[in-house]
Amino acid sequence: MAREIVDFLAAAGLKCWISVRDVHAGQNYQEAIVHAIEGASGIVFLFSDNANKSAEIRKELSIGASMMLPLFPVRLAPIAPSGALRYELAIRQWIDIFPNRQYALSKLVETVKKALAVPEQGPIAAPSAAPPARNAAAARPPAARPSRAKAPAQPRDPIVAPGTAQFEAIRTLLARHIGPIAKVFVEKAATQARTPDEFCEQLATHVAAPSDRTTFVKAVRASLAPKS
Repeated sequence: MAREIVDFLAAAGLKCWISVRDVHAGQNYQEAIVHAIEGASGIVFLFSDNANKSAEIRKELSIGASMMLPLFPVRLAPIAPSGALRYELAIRQWIDIFPNRQYALSKLVETVKKALAVPEQGPIAAPSAAPPARNAAAARPPAARPSRAKAPAQPRDPIVAPGTAQFEAIRTLLARHIGPIAKVFVEKAATQARTPDEFCEQLATHVAAPSDRTTFVKAVRASLAPKS
């Protein structure tokens, strides 16, 4: 069913990524999925009994939600979501693939295209006629100021470098909450964050419970503290 939906969307001009086809031999499976979500414009979520019980699906949807990606749920069987998925899908309208599959797929294409459409640029207004110059000085354009070329930004060192003891300690702390995928998020935050506090805040978004988040941030800050 997933392959059929991907083929249908692709035939309608919507480029799709699917793990069974696009994760190549030798690639880290979890890292490939995270990078695919980060580069996506939206997520088509196929909701089934297996998806309802999958912890990995909940993690993937959580990543998409943190990036504010539009979610298009397609229900493959007449079942209701439970647990975390019930919360995630409570305010979303899903498309039932049954009883009319062709209609459902056409509706999905229409919905995705409408949600991801780029608004057309309006007509550019013609410049208004300039008033007649009163003297030669007024007719001359102002002298251009010499531009100052900006110096290229210097690359910053990551907050923690991969392979170091600090990196591994922080990765282990985050992995307790989200599993092996923690490595991807630590590498990304270490590169993007400008300060240790910002680094901690970025990682804390992946810890669900507020009480666990507070403990996690304290532990990360302790790992970042210089050793005497």
